[in-house]
Amino acid sequence: MTDRPLTTAAGRRTALSLARVHDGREIMALALPNILTMLSQTLMWTVDTALLGRVDSASLAAAGLGGVITWCGYSLFNNLSRISGTFVAQAHGAGDDDLVGHYAWQGLYIALVTGLLLTVAGWYSYVALPWTRNPAEVQDLTYTYIRWRSVSAVATQVSFAVTGFFAGRRDVRVPMWCGLAGNVVNVVLDVWLIFGWEGFGLGGATWLAVPPMGIKGASIATSIGTAVNALALVGFALAPHLRARYRIHLPRRPDRRALARLVRVGSPAAGENFVDMGGFVMFSVFIGTAGAVQLAASQITIQLLSFSFMPLWGLTMAAGVLVGNALGAGSPARAAHYGRQVYKLGTYYSLGLGVAMVALREHVFGVFSDDPTVLALGPALVLAAAVFQYFDGVRMLSSGILQGAGDTRYAMIVTVILMWGMFIPLTWFLVVSRQGDVVVAWLGASVCYLLQGLFLWRRFASGRWQHARIFG
Repeated sequence: MTDRPLTTAAGRRTALSLARVHDGREIMALALPNILTMLSQTLMWTVDTALLGRVDSASLAAAGLGGVITWCGYSLFNNLSRISGTFVAQAHGAGDDDLVGHYAWQGLYIALVTGLLLTVAGWYSYVALPWTRNPAEVQDLTYTYIRWRSVSAVATQVSFAVTGFFAGRRDVRVPMWCGLAGNVVNVVLDVWLIFGWEGFGLGGATWLAVPPMGIKGASIATSIGTAVNALALVGFALAPHLRARYRIHLPRRPDRRALARLVRVGSPAAGENFVDMGGFVMFSVFIGTAGAVQLAASQITIQLLSFSFMPLWGLTMAAGVLVGNALGAGSPARAAHYGRQVYKLGTYYSLGLGVAMVALREHVFGVFSDDPTVLALGPALVLAAAVFQYFDGVRMLSSGILQGAGDTRYAMIVTVILMWGMFIPLTWFLVVSRQGDVVVAWLGASVCYLLQGLFLWRRFASGRWQHARIFG
């Protein structure tokens, strides 16, 4: 099978061979900083999970449920805030510096509004938590986590928008260093705030003493780390050479047409992300009905999977930029070429990680918990995760490539149909109706994500995404 497109015309089917990766250095030059950023984020969440696992299973379960609910809310707007990166990438590919700065500002306006909405929603989330039917203790701890995480909602959305400005121009090192700085702050504060510290004496006074805060301390640490990341990104965006080239320091007025384009392209992507995360909220809710131990084990599985989807998300971001730049430069065949190479790299990574999971299945859960009932579920869940992460990788890469082209509606439709028509009903049937355990639930999830990945891969292979027009 050849690795070249069957035809160079846009919209025709393309072939894929896993034999060799072309332009790997160019792709990895963009992907590696993103991957390092995502891995540092994964490490931060791993530290959160491991430390809370030493507090108690209820805190671990609440952090898992609270994290999923928080990101479900964020997911409604995340892609809307970051979609400006698609416009920046295509404008950069076309060599239009003024348009780059213009859409960076329009994305920032959307980020500020959506961030404020998420903050309000987080503080009133206690209204919806009884609906999860989790134990009262888990609900109370979950609300504490969500409330303090929502404090940084504006910073989260702003970081997505400003990262789009950098990444769309292939400048991925700045977001990497800013993300690393925020994550280091988070980890240091985690240890300090979760377990507390007696402080130190100086001048007859005690300094930096804090009581143990548990899950509240973990969420506050995450919010502060997020704010550090956002402030650093804004500071770097105002560098003299960027002000001179893109006039990024001069506020652009809200442009109704530009905002409408961002919403038109970004809303399906936001909807896809929200439906996907909403499905996982329901997944966690159904598992939570089986008890805190099952929910804690599922949270550890999600944490383990972050070592798959975080690096692949970094690769996905690189794919979106490369595809967007190529389409902006009027080269759909080049865009398809980049897409194929990204698929290969993602496949190699997922297969390698799957082998590592299988080899270490007896030992992984011990990093996160010392509860014997949780540890007993570990080996089987690690095997289920090894299968799931491969299918999720295909889905993620496909979605990112399509988003880089601005072809976002198809992915949303597929996600809605499979998540709400199959994933959620199947999880309810397996866990609630049949009273199956968490392992059965994760195997069912693998089937759903396999189908989703296949449908999105077929969309890429068809070449129809090359006809998408985002500035029209």
